[in-house]
Amino acid sequence: MSYHTLFSHHNLALLNDWLAETGELYVDVHLPHSGGSSTPYFIRTLSELKELVSQQTWPEIVFSIFHYRQYPLRGIADEHLLAQALQQISDGHWYRLVSLDDFYPSPCTFFGSGNSHIELQNDFSEVLGQSIGIGQDPLDVYDNAWFHSHPNEVFLLSATRNLSVTKNQNYHRGFDDYPGKYQTLIDMWQK
Repeated sequence: MSYHTLFSHHNLALLNDWLAETGELYVDVHLPHSGGSSTPYFIRTLSELKELVSQQTWPEIVFSIFHYRQYPLRGIADEHLLAQALQQISDGHWYRLVSLDDFYPSPCTFFGSGNSHIELQNDFSEVLGQSIGIGQDPLDVYDNAWFHSHPNEVFLLSATRNLSVTKNQNYHRGFDDYPGKYQTLIDMWQK
């Protein structure tokens, strides 16, 4: 079975609108009971998302797809960006540095993480001149209850071995109001 068939027309319309709004989606693919952690990707098109979803073969899966741009402090790693990061991220708060040069099909590349300004400065010194994003990974910050209670910020789809499928939402008003707007997308997804 291909997991892409689990996405409803409403789900696709929602993700299309989110992508149109932000220009990218942060997609985390988690394979429960695989012995590994999840793998995040920056996706720029829904055809990329379809390809990523269709390639998954593990018998259990969780897709977490985020509406808003993650790692919002972005730019070329220089003194100005470091000063912004030190001002916006309080000493003692968790952060991550991620490459903004890696989009699907490459998974996200993380350059460092920590919870102190000293760690941030040290990690930053290793990536000077590179295009990076800085912020908190939503999977480090939020728990499962948050994911289910914030459908305007994250779309969550999980499938278990017995093909039980759960989603934190399955309705998008935009699709009901203008279904024809999404027909090309739906046709692409169903091919």
